[in-house]
Amino acid sequence: MSYKINYTANFSFVVLATMLSLLFLIACGRPSSAEEVRQTQKTLAVRGHAVITAVPTIAYVRIGVVTFNKDAVKSQSENAEKMGMVYKALARTGIAKDKIKTVSYSIYPKYDYKGNTALLTGYNVTNVISVTVTDLAKVGRVLDTAVEYGVNEANSINFGITESENEKIYLQALAQAVADAKSKADTIEAAAGIKLDAPNEIAEDSSAQISPFRYAVSDMASLAKAERTPTAVFGGEINVEASVTVIYNYSLRQ
Repeated sequence: MSYKINYTANFSFVVLATMLSLLFLIACGRPSSAEEVRQTQKTLAVRGHAVITAVPTIAYVRIGVVTFNKDAVKSQSENAEKMGMVYKALARTGIAKDKIKTVSYSIYPKYDYKGNTALLTGYNVTNVISVTVTDLAKVGRVLDTAVEYGVNEANSINFGITESENEKIYLQALAQAVADAKSKADTIEAAAGIKLDAPNEIAEDSSAQISPFRYAVSDMASLAKAERTPTAVFGGEINVEASVTVIYNYSLRQ
């Protein structure tokens, strides 16, 4: 019996298999078009910043009454009586009840230490309130009135602006921050000899947070003993800041 071998068919099969293998190796070894873009894409990141100065329109006056008595109940009672007088005095200056809130209330025992022995001498009662003053011309009067009617402790006065005012000014600062970033990018473009595309990403790095100006008031006792001269308090200025990061694609100029 004789067999006839089809050499043509075998040769064609070998050629086809070789070509398929080469195509497979090329496909595996060469990155996709998307990968090529990522590898060759050039980006420029710039940061824009802006600050707008605003005049304060609101003040938060933090004041308190501290009383001491050997008996805790009596110390509390005395504190409540003095605070009642302060509330009435503040009302006469035009401060509404909803503009006054308690921020801390505490009762602490006070000891007299002699050697290793601690003797209880009485109780300190501290009641601290925050007074919101929307008419800044009244801030000094509020302080003077509070001292006159029993306030003997104060922490600070914080000057600021309302949330709506802050949001409006912040948006203006945000626009200026974007313009600042573009100005920097244009400068780099001209100096580096590149061509910028439109921004492909803009990130807001800041938020519309109010940073009030703090005015320290540490010694109310000395204010009470001072001559009856109206207290002068100035609100200073508030800075509203905004920051952005802008990322551009760019190419080399021909």
